[in-house]
Amino acid sequence: MSEQTRISSISRRQFGLTAFGLSALAVGLSACSGGGTSAEGGAKTLQLVLSGDTNQGGAFAAAAAKYKEATGITIEVVDVPTADITTKLKNAATANDLLALARVTGLDPLWVNQLQDLSEIAKARNIDGKFLQTAPDGTLPAIPSDLTAVGLFVNKSLFDKAGVAYPTAIGNSWTWDEFVAAVNQVREKAGAKYGMVMDRSGHRLRAMMYEFGSDAFAKNGDKYAADEKAVETLEYFQKINDDATMPKSVWLSGEDGNAMFKSGQVAAYYSGSWQVADFNKNIKDFEWLSVPLPKKEVNATNLGGGFMVAFKDTGADEEAKKFIDWFYDDANYTEFAKLGGYLPVKESLKVEYPYQQASFELYQQQIAGNQAKGDNAIKRVVAEAYAETPFSGDPLREETVKMLGGSQDAKTTVENIVKLYNGA
Repeated sequence: MSEQTRISSISRRQFGLTAFGLSALAVGLSACSGGGTSAEGGAKTLQLVLSGDTNQGGAFAAAAAKYKEATGITIEVVDVPTADITTKLKNAATANDLLALARVTGLDPLWVNQLQDLSEIAKARNIDGKFLQTAPDGTLPAIPSDLTAVGLFVNKSLFDKAGVAYPTAIGNSWTWDEFVAAVNQVREKAGAKYGMVMDRSGHRLRAMMYEFGSDAFAKNGDKYAADEKAVETLEYFQKINDDATMPKSVWLSGEDGNAMFKSGQVAAYYSGSWQVADFNKNIKDFEWLSVPLPKKEVNATNLGGGFMVAFKDTGADEEAKKFIDWFYDDANYTEFAKLGGYLPVKESLKVEYPYQQASFELYQQQIAGNQAKGDNAIKRVVAEAYAETPFSGDPLREETVKMLGGSQDAKTTVENIVKLYNGA
């Protein structure tokens, strides 16, 4: 399935130290049964399973530490590899041993009906309604923990060396043709190996489809449908994969686009907001910049992010909801977003990041001005979990790989994607 009470005296460094202390405590805790809760000296311990917190500065661990300080309740953050979290939750659901809490990037039909209703929390904490999707029974099974948006990075050093201009404001966004011409000029004049690279992900390719005016396989009634703009997008994508603009190795053999960009070989990287924290920390050999996405017909991006969920009948149902309610308090949530480099799910919330403020503000402007047609991407993730014929994997990516490999054309690719989305 497709493709997250501020204590003013606690500094960023102190948050890290407190989170470290929580991690040390967790080492001494044995795996908890009964849904990830245990009695420990009269205090309750709840487990929160997630992926990637260490990559985002330990923002969830820091929040858990602050919650322990405020309430005496321990939230044990269980950070597992991204590739393992789906299996971990499936196994737990099958064994009727789900943890109290999870931060996930998708909901699974296997356990979606075992989620608590979070609608009262969402209303009380002023979560933006356009990011909330109810279940068929009217309950709210998940609240986004954070937003991500597809976006574009350029190697500023290469662009400057080549003397090629780039836009910095969404009002001056380049077209796809202008963008491709620009990155190829950089490749030729500055010695870049490739003009651009795009993550091997249907989530990223869907954003490009939106930019071309497609609704990117939105539902028509109860069935997913296609349009000619989707075919046009794939034909364009195939063209820039077949010439020297893009490396075919990323989509055809899974080479890491992130690593390629960080190596300084590529003029531009079509990825997303989650890369900002990584680049800020790990790119030292050249200057990089977040810039507006290219457009064909409209300015558009594709949204994503994580979701907070609380499972039913774990022995800590109310305690889990109390933590989620606390988490979305404006002061607590602002500190979380600031520490982890997350985009907030409250439009009214102003976050002053300790780095790359301009990048985060550009992403928020891209979200606010999103003209994408079709399904709301955040709502779609939740709705798909309740589909009568749920699909697996990433049909958009998998069928596009076949197209790039030469086994089918763009029109056949789109037809196959629709069939897979509809459970064929």
